[in-house]
Amino acid sequence: MNLIFSILYAPFVFYALQNFELQKVALVLFSFSLLWLISLYKKPLKETIFPLFYLFVSIMAYFINHFYFLKALPLIISVLISIFMFYSYHSKNSFIFIFLDKIKKKVGPKEKEYIQKCTLFWCFISVINISLHLFVLQHNNLNYWLFYSSFLWIFVFLAAALLQVVHRFFYLKKD
Repeated sequence: MNLIFSILYAPFVFYALQNFELQKVALVLFSFSLLWLISLYKKPLKETIFPLFYLFVSIMAYFINHFYFLKALPLIISVLISIFMFYSYHSKNSFIFIFLDKIKKKVGPKEKEYIQKCTLFWCFISVINISLHLFVLQHNNLNYWLFYSSFLWIFVFLAAALLQVVHRFFYLKKD
């Protein structure tokens, strides 16, 4: 659900603001975010972080009546994800292990060590992503913001994933 919202968020805001005033758009975002939060009623608290941020940003945009709050949300989410990545690296419990546990994939000790080292690479990629979000946020061209915030950021991570797959192939092959 988080990925769907992040992909649809920028196009929705872009289109809605061309046809409606900011406060109406903020109310619609607030309503969808509230429904999303309610749908997560019995889920763990960590799964409610994103709908809570959408709620917070929609409230700020409504009361302050400025587009910047809506425009900054993808950046805020990227910063949160980066903080999580850095935390998982420093705690020596890579976020990648969480995903591997969800798909029930077991890895050996050598691969675990490799994954922990690769977490730093993903931290670096997340900083690049934040930098690109900052660039499009500060740039006056809404089309840059629309395209990067909706789906181009995915290509940054896909390119990084491809680099890691190639690196992993050669790294694990040499032993």
